[in-house]
Amino acid sequence: MTIHRFPSCSIALAILLGTMGATASSFLMGQPTIVTTSPASSSLVTTAPNVRDVHAGRALRNALNVPLRGGSQHRDLKPRVRASPAAADGEPSTSSNEQTIATATFNLIKGCMGAGVLSLPAGVAAMGDVPKAMIPACAIFVTLGTISAYTFHLIGRIVQVANSESSGSSSEAKVTSLGQLWDKEIGPSTSWLITLACFLVCYGTCLAYSIVLGDTFRSLAESAGLKGMLASREANVAVISLFGVYPLCTLKSLAALKPVSIIGNIGLLTTALVMTIRALPGGAYSAASSATNYLATLPLTLHPSFGVIGLRKLSSTLVLSSMAATAFLVHMAGPEFYQTLEKRSIKRFGVLSTLGFSSVLALSAYMMCVGFLTFGGSCKGMILNNYSTLDPGATLCRFLMGIALLGSYAFIGNVMKSSFNQLIYKGKEITDEIQKKTTQALVGTITALALVLNDAGFVVSFTGALLGSALIYIIPPLLFLKSTKRRIDNGSLASTSTLKIERFWNRFLIVLGVFLALAGGSMTVVNSFFPHLL
Repeated sequence: MTIHRFPSCSIALAILLGTMGATASSFLMGQPTIVTTSPASSSLVTTAPNVRDVHAGRALRNALNVPLRGGSQHRDLKPRVRASPAAADGEPSTSSNEQTIATATFNLIKGCMGAGVLSLPAGVAAMGDVPKAMIPACAIFVTLGTISAYTFHLIGRIVQVANSESSGSSSEAKVTSLGQLWDKEIGPSTSWLITLACFLVCYGTCLAYSIVLGDTFRSLAESAGLKGMLASREANVAVISLFGVYPLCTLKSLAALKPVSIIGNIGLLTTALVMTIRALPGGAYSAASSATNYLATLPLTLHPSFGVIGLRKLSSTLVLSSMAATAFLVHMAGPEFYQTLEKRSIKRFGVLSTLGFSSVLALSAYMMCVGFLTFGGSCKGMILNNYSTLDPGATLCRFLMGIALLGSYAFIGNVMKSSFNQLIYKGKEITDEIQKKTTQALVGTITALALVLNDAGFVVSFTGALLGSALIYIIPPLLFLKSTKRRIDNGSLASTSTLKIERFWNRFLIVLGVFLALAGGSMTVVNSFFPHLL
């Protein structure tokens, strides 16, 4: 194994800044092709939540806007937001529930940035163990990030159309979720697909959390000097599930978990800082460094490795492509982001989409590059697993992550249970006994899988390939095509050459999404379980 060091931060920043120039965000800022009346600003009122909230972007954002899979907006635990009849009058809103562009951008970043970002270095390692592997990696990341921003913005445009078409209707007709958009454009008979997608996203996220929690507390146990069974991964997964995850998932009120948001944000920033310091030339994980004995505590499979394999086949890029889908997955909350945007308009929503996704792209790509340039081809599916248990900086990061993920599990688990009950019981009354059995079944199966699977990167990549591709590249374009065709047929939308080009582009995105789902999922399995075939 060849161990070599590079000026990590300098290379990472140079490549990142170079590839960021390729981001084509101008189309997000322009006027949309959709021809409608101008959107009206609306005041917002709340109504009692119901089982349909499983479909809502609010429901998923409550789950995804949590630390290390996004920070939690705990005021979002209030009942869902609906537009009031004032929207029909075009009166400006003074509702405190509305978000400025700055606030919405911050929430969008929190919704995307999570534990998945710590798997990205492994996505680059799947492509090769030389620094130039970051060039195609960043190119892929920028391209898919730009497409993700476009489809997120596309959702806002479709919601704006739905708002204008229901301007004379009651507030109940206003679209506040992706499920409602599906009902309107596709039909309610298949809306269970959105519920299923929500359930599977949450289930995959919880599984990744359980794997990471097992690794995290195993490392913390080793840092504390524990040995044997107490420091085994399996024992930590079981104990955390029994005494941490399960009790938290049975909570009826999540108000006590508010500090988790702050801990998660601090944890992610601390991790980025520690990774940057450790990546500096001559740093603690450099073969030339004699300041620490960190490398001596690690098996050879975790040592920095460069130049042994070189660049792999082009098909290996599908692993990172799948992970990228998870990194930008906030589209289920798209309708709510649009509805709660202060002085909402397509142009302002374009600004939000551009700022939010550009920030996520820059931060995620930076951490991806820094992690890869520290460990190269040996990057694990959870990059913190590469750092020594004697490393105080890494230990601090693990501690903050462990606390944040436990709290986050409760939010994700709550939506997971709700969507599961909606699929199985279809609107019937959910008793406490049903909730208890559902919690036991879901936590039990997730724990069993976490004991068998030990690679969080595989779960992140596989979830991104199947569900991320559907929610980012397939569902928004499908809704757009249905919406524009319906309005072309009824004469409310002119079939211009620009619209024809955009409709063709969206058909291409659907094909791309299907390809990334099938090929990306297959390549993820091969990379994780049959790497000798690559």
